[in-house]
Amino acid sequence: MSSQFFCGQVRLLLKRCYALRQDLQSLKSLPEELNLYLNNVDAELESLVYDIKQIIDDPDFGVTILLKNQIKSYRRCAERVNILETSKLTLLYHFNCKDYYFYKFAEFFCKNINYSDTPPLVSAHSSEYFSAIPTENIIYIPLCEDKFLLAIPDFVHELGHLFYNCYEHEIIRNFAITIRKYIKKQREILKNKAASKNYPTYFKLLEQAWLQEYVIEFSCDIFATYLVGSAYGWSHLRLVLESEAEIYSPSLEEEGTHPADEARMRAILLTLEELGELEQIEKISHEWEHFKSIMEDSPDLEYQYCYPDEILRKLSQQVIAVCQRIGLIAYDKQPLTNDNLPSLMQQAWQQFHSNPIGYADWETQTIENLKSLLLPPK
Repeated sequence: MSSQFFCGQVRLLLKRCYALRQDLQSLKSLPEELNLYLNNVDAELESLVYDIKQIIDDPDFGVTILLKNQIKSYRRCAERVNILETSKLTLLYHFNCKDYYFYKFAEFFCKNINYSDTPPLVSAHSSEYFSAIPTENIIYIPLCEDKFLLAIPDFVHELGHLFYNCYEHEIIRNFAITIRKYIKKQREILKNKAASKNYPTYFKLLEQAWLQEYVIEFSCDIFATYLVGSAYGWSHLRLVLESEAEIYSPSLEEEGTHPADEARMRAILLTLEELGELEQIEKISHEWEHFKSIMEDSPDLEYQYCYPDEILRKLSQQVIAVCQRIGLIAYDKQPLTNDNLPSLMQQAWQQFHSNPIGYADWETQTIENLKSLLLPPK
């Protein structure tokens, strides 16, 4: 790569920052509540302009012997610009009435549960189901969910990713010791078996999967169950019903960013058990076992080592302890009113079970009432 090519690209990145700041200044019609986010993005762009100028103003800018380090600095800036442009800036630039409804929904939900961090921005036109970018404080929700309630507990799971991003060290500190002890114990038990020559590798990968990925998803499931109770268990069953994935995958020899759905349901039920919700455990378990018998899925022989109840329970206890320490209000401590969102999510599933045929009409009217509560009069 020639130094001229590189120097030209750095200057174009600076131009992009200026262009993005200019676009940001044009967003005068956004609701006043979003000024905080606008100001934060502008401050980040201003910081990027400064950092890029530092590269350009260096007397040795473009000198071949220093080009490698300068490219590294440029790449860090380019990555920051790309994240801003494709997340917060895109959302704010295309912000519409659905986004605003879910922003107010998220704000009100956070108030209900005593969530002290800044409420997330919400994009109501996700192309990847419910998802989140914790570092940007953004949650993505599918396009039509402003007309439905039964999947909304999955929003709470995504809020869990923001929660986990803040309290990761506290959650993982003790749990990492637990999972490593468990892995070591299993390896010792199986090391002398004739068929176990690959087990050391598999268990090493399992430990990595737990500490890098599974612990996050399970923590978010536990977080959501703590806040909306059985509504999250029913929502998980609804999601599995729509999915074509095997409920016992990934197993020991498989890779995946998310743990097996069967294990996730056990984590949810164990959390409900920790919270004393025995009646709903029985109801969810009945439907879950019936679903499994119809689908005729079965685990492989190594699946038993991947997600044992003892590990899931320890993690559940750890996440619940963090939720309680920071003052989050559990579902069973919420007032049973229509203006309380955790209670409303539970009520929606109760209505569905009691009258599945007439549920859609109840849901439509309930959402109209909810929008009247959350949104300012037109």
